[in-house]
Amino acid sequence: MAFAGEVPVTVHAARVSASGVSAAPAASGRGGLLPALATRMEQATIQDACVTSTARLPVVGAVTAVVRIERASASGLTVETGKATARSVKLSGAKFGTPQGSLQRPTGLFTVGAQKVSGTTVTTQPHAFTAGTITSRGVTIEVHQGEGGCERGAAR
Repeated sequence: MAFAGEVPVTVHAARVSASGVSAAPAASGRGGLLPALATRMEQATIQDACVTSTARLPVVGAVTAVVRIERASASGLTVETGKATARSVKLSGAKFGTPQGSLQRPTGLFTVGAQKVSGTTVTTQPHAFTAGTITSRGVTIEVHQGEGGCERGAAR
């Protein structure tokens, strides 16, 4: 499964946990102009999530899709995002790496990672994601005219 788009998507989740996490700087697929962080998770679980996306259509105006998910899990998940926030984050087995092409010409990139990461009240605006598999339970979808529907704290 993969997603990439020009219409902004916001994901709110009450709880996120992951194992086998690594993150490195990237550039958004939008012409490579926007800085992003590409985060890879071997296994991830999301609880009480709410996803919104508002498109502005000719004549109709703003139309918002709201997807609520009680629980989702993914394997091989990579998320490219320019912004993510969380009320609290816990991690174990943290690591930091600076890969080099050669000793004379370092790449300048870095990778951070952890064996396990968990966060509460997580919000992100992904530019793109890919996953080997995603399964979900308790999914409801609503489409309405106008904006809003998944404000902070609205995730069940």
